[in-house]
Formats: sequence, structure tokens, C-alpha cells
Amino acid sequence: MAGFELNSAHKFEIDTAQDQTGTGATYERVAAGINSFDPQWNEEIDQTPYLDGEGFGSSDVTSAQLVITFEGHRKYGDPAQDFVAGLQIETGEARKTNFRWTDPSGDMFEGWVTVANIVGASGAANEKSTFSFEVHFNGKPTFTEAGTGA
Repeated sequence: MAGFELNSAHKFEIDTAQDQTGTGATYERVAAGINSFDPQWNEEIDQTPYLDGEGFGSSDVTSAQLVITFEGHRKYGDPAQDFVAGLQIETGEARKTNFRWTDPSGDMFEGWVTVANIVGASGAANEKSTFSFEVHFNGKPTFTEAGTGA
């Protein structure tokens, strides 16, 4: 792969079986109705000035969490969207499942996530219903570089 890729080349998958062991996972593609995604690392940064820095600080990333926000339109009957929408009334462990993100180069992040901030449907009467949610990786995601086996 070389050059510019469209964002539609990213592949997102959610485990609708919520199998923490991963052996019975049932992955469905998060794509239908989704028109944007925004990954953020939500880093905690310690910024400390030391005497040898002449008054200037030094920064260390002390923790991070990968959070991906998805937005689009509600497509009823889509297995991934129906699964996420069905989690709206759940809390705690019932909001957790496996998730995979494969970028256009084939690199993959995967791990156990919490599905949060679900907006199942909203908008004006003459518009498509909006749909949005976030996946928050719990702990460090597993990273598999393209070509190293997944």
C-alpha cells in the first residue's frame, strides 16, 4: 500500500456474542450507516519542571486509553448497529465485548472494550435518524502489525 487511502478502507468489527475468551466470538462489521470515526488516545500527561531545566518542564505520558467515536445514521436490521443499540439500557459488564480495528495497511488493534455514550436514534422528522457511540479499550490493545499473523 502506498499513497492516500479513503477512510472507508478501515475495517471495524464488534463481537456480538460478547465472548471474553474470544473462542466463541461472533464478529460483525461496523460499517453500514456509519460515516465517520475518530480515534483518540486520551493520554494522561505528567508535566514536571526540574531545576536543571531552567524553569522549563518535561512531559511524560503516564497512561493512555484508545477511544474510538463512531457517528452516522441508524440502520435498523444491521447486526452491528442492532447489537450496539441494544446495549443502551445495560450497564457494567453487560456493556463489554471484543473489538477489532484493521487499518488500510493491515495493522490491527484489538481488545476487550466498553461500549459507551450510545445515541440510538435522534433527529428531525424529515431526516435520517442519527446514531453514535464510542468504544473504550480496557487496558492496552493488542497490536498486530500487518504480515505478522493475526
